[in-house]
Amino acid sequence: HIRATPETLASGWKPGCPAWFGMVLVSDRPHSLCLHTLNGNIFLVAQVCAIFSLPHQFGTYSRALAYIEWFMPFRPSDPSSQMRQVSCST
Repeated sequence: HIRATPETLASGWKPGCPAWFGMVLVSDRPHSLCLHTLNGNIFLVAQVCAIFSLPHQFGTYSRALAYIEWFMPFRPSDPSSQMRQVSCST
């Protein structure tokens, strides 16, 4: 389930909530080949920044559209944390 929610401001007794943007792993290969580890660079990282629909003058679409920010491929694991690092794509 992928989601992006805008910031909501506090109203009366109801507290506000910060914006939330989902991070996803996207495979660039068929699903049957995705059972490997991240070592093979099968996955790319993306962040969903907005989910939206276009005005009717641009046509109708059966699915929602998304604005996505892509990240560079995974770098080797950090020796101390054993975590993989990514950076924003330009």
